[in-house]
Amino acid sequence: MIDFILPLFGRFHPILVHLPIGFLVFGVILIFWFGKKYNAYAPVIQLAFLFGGISALAASISGFLQYQNEGYSWDTVKFHLILGILTTLLSFGLWYHMKKAAATPRQLKIKGASLLMILTITGHLGGNITHGDDYFTEVLPPELQSLLGGGNSIAKPLELPADNWEEVEFYTGAIQPILDQNCKSCHNPKKLKGELDLSSFKGVHKGGEDGAILEGENPEKSSLYSRLVLPEDHDDHMPPKDKRQPRKEEIELIKAWIESGSSEKTKLGEAAIHVSLVEPFFKKNEKPFYPVVDVPALPQDSISKLREEGFFAEIVRKDSPLLKISCINFPAFSDSDWHILQSAKDQIVYLDLTGTAITDSLLEQIAMLPNLTVLKLNQTAIEGSDLGKLTENKNLKLLYLNDTKVSFDKLGALDGHPTLEKIFAFNTAAADSGNSSQFSFHLETGNLSLPPLVTDTIVY
Repeated sequence: MIDFILPLFGRFHPILVHLPIGFLVFGVILIFWFGKKYNAYAPVIQLAFLFGGISALAASISGFLQYQNEGYSWDTVKFHLILGILTTLLSFGLWYHMKKAAATPRQLKIKGASLLMILTITGHLGGNITHGDDYFTEVLPPELQSLLGGGNSIAKPLELPADNWEEVEFYTGAIQPILDQNCKSCHNPKKLKGELDLSSFKGVHKGGEDGAILEGENPEKSSLYSRLVLPEDHDDHMPPKDKRQPRKEEIELIKAWIESGSSEKTKLGEAAIHVSLVEPFFKKNEKPFYPVVDVPALPQDSISKLREEGFFAEIVRKDSPLLKISCINFPAFSDSDWHILQSAKDQIVYLDLTGTAITDSLLEQIAMLPNLTVLKLNQTAIEGSDLGKLTENKNLKLLYLNDTKVSFDKLGALDGHPTLEKIFAFNTAAADSGNSSQFSFHLETGNLSLPPLVTDTIVY
């Protein structure tokens, strides 16, 4: 009935360790603060080291009990525990020497500095055990992590090749990465929670203190899978609800692996895995929306000048030379004002001329923007007679012609454009005639209708 007391006291270790740190640091500071005059404050300093020694002893005992009951390996905790005991002994030693006046101020400073150094190392090792070796470095940029020798222990999300995924070994290439990311932090050789090591194939098949976690080809009877699908607030759910939870697709892969016989060398193709099960993990080589080009950044004073002229001008993302230009605050912009933008012609990828006084004549100038990707000509006098000139914009993807006089036949001049994906033509003549499916681009006209619902006829 009282078996819980020692494990419970062990779990107080993360709280108790802060007490000796406070007392001992305070005592060492007083030694250096008062120097040769420390005798006048000796009772206070003695008390700091006495309380520091008592609390360090309590922290050492609770730490040992936590090691005994929480599945930590001896190699993980031994230096932390040994230094914790040494900190306790030094604390009581300083208290005793001050009580007996058996040390000079210089000796006390040396001993105090030594105690502070050992206390710091002990705390650092404890932090590594609790939070991981990369706790301090994981927030640093990847380059700096590599320089400091870190960044390699972070488990990466599962990724599979789309072309030859069938040749990937089921366990090594799919299951182990899932376990590394979701389970390994608590179940590894250094921290054997429940005596279970999920960092290797051998450890998975060995099981833990409750026995095997794989039962033949039956996922429902295999705790490796059955615990994953329990409600998160269930006592047996794994990982604990305050930890990272595996994705539904990852759990399904674990289930399929167990059903296939949970072998080490079987390949995904040999296990008759359907492509839909692995498709969520295919590597995605996302193509940037804006072109990747080597152009110089426009000087900041040039951008400021554009803003002074009335343009809204900003870079598309940090450290990019590419620009977004909008005339939202410059409705008077006309064909004759184009020269103002000439200095930024290589950097402009997004140009919004909505509501301005431009005409079709300006399209010839717009065609000279080599990296233009998005062009908005909404609510202008554009009729479309020179739309074909935009075929010179080899990076153009989106063209907005809403609320203009552009007719359907004028759009044909852009059919076959190598990069154009969509033209938006709401409230135009182009929206009311013709077959938009004939074009190489998608024509969005806004002529959409939703099926009637039964609830539409209900009168409230």
